Amino acid sequence: MNIKLNEITNKSVVVVGGNGNMGAMVSDFVDGLEGFQVVGIIDPNNSGSKYSSLSFNDDINCDYIFEFSPSSVVNENIPKLINNNSKIIIGSSGVDDDSLSLLRNTEKGIALIPNFSIGAAIQKIYSQKLTSIFPNVHIIEKHHKAKEDAPSGTSKDLANSLDNIQSSEISGDYFAVSNENSLNIYSLRSDEYLAEQEVVFSDNYEEFIFEHKVFDRKAYLSGVQLVLQEMEKQDSFIHGLEELLNKSMEF
Repeated sequence: MNIKLNEITNKSVVVVGGNGNMGAMVSDFVDGLEGFQVVGIIDPNNSGSKYSSLSFNDDINCDYIFEFSPSSVVNENIPKLINNNSKIIIGSSGVDDDSLSLLRNTEKGIALIPNFSIGAAIQKIYSQKLTSIFPNVHIIEKHHKAKEDAPSGTSKDLANSLDNIQSSEISGDYFAVSNENSLNIYSLRSDEYLAEQEVVFSDNYEEFIFEHKVFDRKAYLSGVQLVLQEMEKQDSFIHGLEELLNKSMEF
């Protein structure tokens, strides 16, 4: 990585959804990085926060805006976010096709990062390579009980990134069974898990399981730091942490 965080100075940050689990954690993390300052958050539940409370009606002038709103409102926020000079980092898997088109056609640095886990990005990069070897693929994704949507945005994103695949059925008691891009996704919901994903590759004679587990949300902070480093050099649309990881690590 060519740019070091201690070489970046006086960067101001606003966090939308700054009182949610991810938003609050990222706010404190970024505010603690040398050369960065969280100057405010936009959140309807901003009570007791140490950061200034802002709204979309304010004249927001900052270097970066993080968007961590729930998927139910993120698409309403995106048109508001792009009408300023700030670079935008969106941490959501709920961006719809209309919003995606809007982001792609905006001429400034924007990163849409459905998952900030570096491990999940590596899993996706190598899964794309393995489909040329193993023709049969399915995904088992496991999340905590509070995550009611299924399949997860990460598993859907991975499924849609794979080409020329087929997927057989497996048995078991699952929260949900879905099919995305001809790939079967099996979802489990239990407090035993935070976020886990198995990508299972097979042929007639063997099986290969590519497993990724997150035990603590702090795992996502390495990805946040990578995005901040790499976005200093970006002035266009980036979709997925793996795209920035490929640029920085030459995968």
